[in-house]
Order: sequence, then structure tokens, then C-alpha cells
Amino acid sequence: MKSWDLCQKKKKVVTQNKEILPDIGGNMGKITQDRRLKHYHKIFEQIYESPLIPLHDISINTGLSRNTVSKYLKDMYARDIIQGPYIRMKPALNYREYVYLMNFTDPWIAFRGLEGFPHVVYHAMTFGDWNTMVVSNRLLDFSQLVGFESVVHQGVRYCSHTPKTGHISWNESFEKVYEQLTQFTPVREEYKNRRLTALNWGEDEWKLYHAFNFMRKKATPVLRKINVRYETYVKWMKSLETNCTVNTGFYPQGYKTYACYCFLFFTDHEESVKSLFSLFPATSFFIELDKQLLVFTHVKSSKEKRNLFCLVYDMKTKRMIKGFKHTVVLFHSQYLRGELLNI
Repeated sequence: MKSWDLCQKKKKVVTQNKEILPDIGGNMGKITQDRRLKHYHKIFEQIYESPLIPLHDISINTGLSRNTVSKYLKDMYARDIIQGPYIRMKPALNYREYVYLMNFTDPWIAFRGLEGFPHVVYHAMTFGDWNTMVVSNRLLDFSQLVGFESVVHQGVRYCSHTPKTGHISWNESFEKVYEQLTQFTPVREEYKNRRLTALNWGEDEWKLYHAFNFMRKKATPVLRKINVRYETYVKWMKSLETNCTVNTGFYPQGYKTYACYCFLFFTDHEESVKSLFSLFPATSFFIELDKQLLVFTHVKSSKEKRNLFCLVYDMKTKRMIKGFKHTVVLFHSQYLRGELLNI
């Protein structure tokens, strides 16, 4: 019997959630939570497909009034239902980022000490097979830091991805996941595109990257502040498809209410693994490494957690993965020239 079956209890009939919420902005109208989340997801889809899409266009495409789109989007950001759109660097012939998964005697001291550390662009405190994660844009020797114990993994970071999350329940998502897993056959190693191009950015382009890392900002005030011409901004925007990925996440219950599990998968079937984790209702985040894949996935209930780990063991049984290590992310941050972004 599959571990999925062992993990499942008898199916119960669940009535549709009809919790009534007051309309945003103090209006007298009422709306069901499920209906509002459907509207939120429609707005997310628009931003996922076109990060800089104006509110007017979102309104036309979703059938919601511009006022409603504006209010809903503000609420989505306030409650961390939507994350991003953020831009992340792709590796280039003349630019690399490196991932370090390490253990320190006191990870909290290491986490605080890494705040603003030269060349560190991301760091996290975790609990599990490693307790500290760092992404840097230079090769660094962390063994010199106080409390350093060991490196669990170190390697080049390739592309980062967030899949387009559907509006779906957890039960439905696991059913779809197992449909795919059942059909999976480990015939051959999947091709990994690791071709690199040169990065031709100067000082102004890096200013733009740091200033517009969160993309939905009014351009003119920011350009004045960083003293970059609009023409340079337009040209830089056109270069993003080659040099960066755009990451946008959807978290129906609010990002901070989920537990974040990070898996280091050893696999020859990277795309198949990503496809499974793309089916969850809360957006997963993928980081491609040399011969491994880091997957950050977000669950809330103990049932979801149990089903998640059953899935990972079934992936190993089906030989989609050779093995894995994992950890729970406790705190993490992205540091960009004086601007700290909680992600």
C-alpha cells in the first residue's frame, strides 16, 4: 500500500466555506470568503503574467471595477496573500551566485551576524539537516566565522522559479499530484539547460536592479531618486528577460501563516519534481543548483505536512528522486543595498 494511502483518513464531505466578511473599505456589502479568494486569485494571475500591468487593465480582464481591484490588491499585499513580483538574477558568464547550506553552533547568532554581510544577498535561519542558508554573489569562506561547524552543500545557483499557482484545494492538489506521480516513468535523465550568456550591466543598471527589485513601483520618482535616465530604464527593462527571472507568489491564507519546508532533492528529473510542486495552492519556490534542486514549499495544517512527507517518500519509491535532505525555514531575508526585504 502506498504511503499516500496510509496517510489518508476516510473521505469526509466538506461543506463550502460560507464565512461572511465585510467588504474592504468599510462598505456595507458582504462577500463570501471563497468568492473573494477567487477574485484575489484572478488579480494574482494578471500580475503573474504581466508584472507591470495597470489596474485599469486588470479591471477589464477580471470583470472587477477599478476601485475593487485597487482595494483588493492593497489588501492582498497587506495580508501577504501576494508576494512580488520580485526579480532574481540568472547566472551569467561573468556573474554567479552561490548557495551555502551550513550548520553553526548557534544559528541565531550566525543569522544576526550575516545581516549586511559583504556579498550576501540572502540568508536564512532554519531547523533540520542544516541550520543556516546563505546565497552570495562571491565565493566566501564561512568556515572562518565563529560557531561554524560544517557545510552540508555548496554550489552555484542557477535560475529561480515560482510556478503559476491554481485556485485549488489541498485535497484536489494532492489528487492531481498523485495522478502525475503514478504516470511517471524514470526512463532517462532530463535535460538541464545551463547555457550562460554575458551580463552587460553598468553602474546604472545595477542601481535599477536594486531600486526595482520589487517591480510594481512608479518609475519616475524612483528614477529621480537614484539619478538614472528614463531611456536607460526602458533599455534595462528589455534586458530582464535575458538576465533575470520574475517571481510572484500566491498564498491564500497569508504568507506568514504557512510553515515553509525546504527540500534539497538529488534528482535527474528536475522538471518532473517542479511539476508536482507546482500543483499546490500555495506557491512553491524553486532554486536550480548544479545537480540538485532546492524546493521551498508552504503548508499550514498537520494533515498537509503529513501528506507532503508521504509524497516525498513516494517520489523516492518511484525513483523520481534519488534522495533528499530537508529543513524548516524559521527566518529569512533578502538584502539589497540597504533595503531589507522579508521574503
